[in-house]
Amino acid sequence: MPRQPKPFFRKQTQSWYCSTGGKQISLGKDREAALQKLHELMTDPDAVSSELVTLYELSQAYLDWCKLNRNATTYRKHLLYLRGFIDHVGKRLKIAQLKQHHISKWKDSNSSWSDNSANDAISIVQRMINWALDEGYLKRTPIPKVKKPRRRRRDVVYTDSQWKTITDNAKGPVLELLEFLYLTGCRPIEARILEGKHVHDDLIIYPADQSKGETDPRVIFLSPDAKAIVDRRSEKVASGPLFLNSHGNPWTKHAVKCAMSRISKKVGFRVIAYGTRHSYATNALTQGGVDPVSLSHLMGHKDAAMVSRVYSHIAKNPDYLRAQAKQALVRRSQS
Repeated sequence: MPRQPKPFFRKQTQSWYCSTGGKQISLGKDREAALQKLHELMTDPDAVSSELVTLYELSQAYLDWCKLNRNATTYRKHLLYLRGFIDHVGKRLKIAQLKQHHISKWKDSNSSWSDNSANDAISIVQRMINWALDEGYLKRTPIPKVKKPRRRRRDVVYTDSQWKTITDNAKGPVLELLEFLYLTGCRPIEARILEGKHVHDDLIIYPADQSKGETDPRVIFLSPDAKAIVDRRSEKVASGPLFLNSHGNPWTKHAVKCAMSRISKKVGFRVIAYGTRHSYATNALTQGGVDPVSLSHLMGHKDAAMVSRVYSHIAKNPDYLRAQAKQALVRRSQS
């Protein structure tokens, strides 16, 4: 029968330890608590791995999996946040030592993050832990409850006059990018990764692994004006992303954000790339008469629930609702 490990005290750290598998596990500073923890480890061998494996080691295994099983954009996003998290907590922190305060202090140290960015960052750490559980690296999560900021809706919708002001102050490549977003209602990232291979006459088709959710292909329907933009870009760009910035490089998320900030200073109101998508949806519902189900498909949502939830602010528009009430009576009288 193998000999059971015994706790030993280290004066340098004033803490108790045990040794198993050639590695030492910290049991804490209190002797009684150390004995209790040792007993728990010996009765639950699966818990030993979380005491031995560092978060850094886990992050490397998870990122290797992401690189093979997720698209390049998702991988880069996870790499960015997890690298920052490991830099903050250190490479020696064991999985079992992870606590809520590690995540809270990491978030607080990035004061420039918006609530949405902080939510993304914390969610990625959670996904790594959940992946470890699914893959059998862990038997239980060290952070069963994680506090994170609620995502805030980016309710930026441009009026016709605001849009004219924006286009008057946007020049060159950024203007062409904004016009394409405004005409299609696509996500900014969908425009940034658009290549000639995705264009099929008046359709843009992204395979499932390049679509949000990575389950179904994403189809964007091009109006004549949007198709004209794509045709112009296709003539100028032989391969790679069609939309390029003034330096001839593919647009990045950061570059788009900087361009929107410059336009915002010129026009005197907030301009974000996602505002074109919200404006497309709002105009389709209030002016174009497009029904929520059709709009959800045009915008790449699985069902109308997202459209109803995100664009619920339309219900606060009394003029729109007044017109809809009249239209409802007309339809009923005609039936």
